[in-house]
Amino acid sequence: MKSNILSSWLLLLVLALSTGCAKQADVTAMEPEAAYRYLEHKFEKGDFLAAVDGFDYYTLNYSGSSLVDSAQFLLAMSHYNLKEYLLAAEAFNELVRRFPRSPLVAEAMFQAGVSYWKLSPKYALDQEYTFKAIDALQGFIDYFPERSSRVREAQELIDACRAKLAQKEFSSGIIYIKTKDYRSAEIYLKSVLELYYDSPWAAEAAYWLAVAQAEDERPEEAAKSYRDFLQKYPEHPLCSKVEQALNRLASNPAAGG
Repeated sequence: MKSNILSSWLLLLVLALSTGCAKQADVTAMEPEAAYRYLEHKFEKGDFLAAVDGFDYYTLNYSGSSLVDSAQFLLAMSHYNLKEYLLAAEAFNELVRRFPRSPLVAEAMFQAGVSYWKLSPKYALDQEYTFKAIDALQGFIDYFPERSSRVREAQELIDACRAKLAQKEFSSGIIYIKTKDYRSAEIYLKSVLELYYDSPWAAEAAYWLAVAQAEDERPEEAAKSYRDFLQKYPEHPLCSKVEQALNRLASNPAAGG
């Protein structure tokens, strides 16, 4: 009895394994359209690993197919869904290079930018992919301004990228203030004001620029920077501190921020 039960369990196990390891259809033996439909089905089912392998073969070997640009796009999207964002960006860019007249070019340019954004790290780290995201998304906006909904999304991502870059510059400025290297701090804080004047960090940078100048015993420059702050950000919560600092400078030019 126990032997029969054990045999039954072994049979079920073998069947389950054989079913799970069922051989994929041979795309190389299919006609281009049939191969594409098969791989598209794999993609829609969420079998992105199989889709990557299949579409990679398809784009290399069926270059004359009318569906090859769609295959390239789904190859890129498969990488994206696998969170292989660098491979996704490269595949989207490849579509733009190989098939510049494809109706999928606009979406590929947008998705390349999104893929780079996904690779963008925390502000304190190297921002290579943040810059690449900005370039890709701005290129999309420049070439396809009529795609209003996508343009809005692209601009929002660009703003997020610029805010991250501004935060990196601002944080460097604050570090230099803490080490009392006020001239170096000024370089970074001015960079925020010149390059990222429309970012959320601009007002903070303007305030701390004045503080750095005051601490560096440059009261006239500090006073001008404080007045500029009040003119540009009259409703900012730091205005009261700025006015106090200006009063201290007026009564004691050697006073800090």
